[in-house]
Amino acid sequence: MFKKYFNKTLGYNILAAVVIVIVLLLIVQMGLKTYTRHGQSITVPDLRGKNFEQVKKILSDNNLEWLVMDSVYDMSKPPMSIVDQNPKPSAHVKQGRTIYITLNATTAPSTEIPDLIGRSSLKYATMQLQSYGLTVGEPIYKPDPHLNAVIGMLVNGRNVTKKMKVPKGTLVTLVLGDGLGNSRVSVPYVIGLRYEEAEFKLKGYSLNIGAIIADEGVTDTMGAIVYKQIPDYGNGHSMHLGEPIDLFLSKELPAGITVDPSLYDKMDSIPTQ
Repeated sequence: MFKKYFNKTLGYNILAAVVIVIVLLLIVQMGLKTYTRHGQSITVPDLRGKNFEQVKKILSDNNLEWLVMDSVYDMSKPPMSIVDQNPKPSAHVKQGRTIYITLNATTAPSTEIPDLIGRSSLKYATMQLQSYGLTVGEPIYKPDPHLNAVIGMLVNGRNVTKKMKVPKGTLVTLVLGDGLGNSRVSVPYVIGLRYEEAEFKLKGYSLNIGAIIADEGVTDTMGAIVYKQIPDYGNGHSMHLGEPIDLFLSKELPAGITVDPSLYDKMDSIPTQ
């Protein structure tokens, strides 16, 4: 009788232990799922263009963290707005994930205005100023024999001084020469001349130097040799006074380029129109 009762009690205890183990395993599994947020993800919202304060609330409402990784300056976008984010919009992440954001700075960084007075044409000066992050306004023309030559620059109505620094995005107004009506001059021949010689020659023709395209390895621009010019010499080519000539430079005259020194002093007669 005792043996039968003992066996029955042992069986109940074993069954209870098994049930307890199963329940504990289920609790642990549910806890792990809750802890790791198994199967749960959030679609990353598009934060670009939104204000920083607005973005912080959006991320908080979505159980996401944020960290400012960088700042840039884009004058076309509002200050303290989001320029970029990582992960990108529509990506799926777990709750608590950190979203790295790039902010648009509130103030523009400073940049030096390049020295272009007396050495640039309208086209070249515009490209240079834009490469420095500056805005080019409508030019002002003043009497000068050199058409479209940069004879001055203005910021807020004041003359630009050498090494002057301004915030990026600042409006720069170019003061250009208006030329001498329709007066024209024949295109001079400068192939084979060193840059400083070509520059002096072009000034004598009341022409400007446009783009300067130097081959790789050219370190001394003034001593480099002109092997190509645009526009070309000859065939009745002529230019308005003050117009630019683009020069291609190399350390040595490239093979296949011939030079005719007899053309250096030749100046075709171009009638004033």
